Amino acid sequence: MEDSRRIFGAHVRRRYNILLAVSTYGVAALPFGVGLLLLHLLWPEGNGPGPIIVATAALVLAPLGTWLVHNRLALAGNHVLRRRLLQRIAAEGHTFPDGLRPAFVGFSPGGEPLVWDGDTDRDIGFLLAWGDSLVYFGDEFSWHLPRNRIDLIEPVQPVAGLSRILIRWHAPRESNRAFTLVSREAADLRGARQATRELLNQLYAWVARGPEAETEPPRLGMPPVDTTGGVAMDAAPGGSCVALSAVIAATVVAAWHVGAPLVAAQKYSHAVLASGGVFVLGFAVLNSVFRLLQWAEERDHADQAAAS
Repeated sequence: MEDSRRIFGAHVRRRYNILLAVSTYGVAALPFGVGLLLLHLLWPEGNGPGPIIVATAALVLAPLGTWLVHNRLALAGNHVLRRRLLQRIAAEGHTFPDGLRPAFVGFSPGGEPLVWDGDTDRDIGFLLAWGDSLVYFGDEFSWHLPRNRIDLIEPVQPVAGLSRILIRWHAPRESNRAFTLVSREAADLRGARQATRELLNQLYAWVARGPEAETEPPRLGMPPVDTTGGVAMDAAPGGSCVALSAVIAATVVAAWHVGAPLVAAQKYSHAVLASGGVFVLGFAVLNSVFRLLQWAEERDHADQAAAS
């Protein structure tokens, strides 16, 4: 059972994921719905340049609005999470050294991009270079990693719109351990990308400075390596091929059923808007089915791990 003190637990990640999906597809469908309403009220016969302008505007506004909403809402609630976690860390008696500003980051164990309940971050926390160690105070995990345990720091390709920082490290007599970080010191994806680049440069500068004689960091244990519950981004859950193929087929049939009579009546702009709206709804159902199958598989894996 999940710790009731968790700020960024599975239920929170899922709630934000649902909010993002509903908002994104809602904004994508809105131009088609409004466009159809305008055509019905102003150009019911579909004649003249007006319907063409409305249909073109809808085709432009749908992807533009989707991008703007996804960019903004991908980090929805970020400032609230940051404030609540900072308050909890202070209540637990942890303090940061004067002159060190911790970075609010997303953390995931493992070197491969994984998804945790629809989010690419397993945990959120505050990272700081404390003397000769990286120290992390998080919602689920807290750890410290000495500089001499770090083997490599490098950027990795963007995942779900965000570049991440890969840190490879080793424990005594063990190698090939890794985790990834992304800066959450931002209100949207564009800001997070810039903040992550700045964090990467700060880590490079910290490594280049060499040993430092500063306050001894707290001994919080090594970073976690267990990736149980994480799902590879390119992994298809069981049953997804059949279910998604069925949804795609149903969407195409529905779009044809809606658009064909309008084309026959030479209401081409009406047909474009109606078919576009059907495809947006179809993709929304497609995303929902995929997420449900993925979450069901995650639950099965968690139950199997608990049973063993």
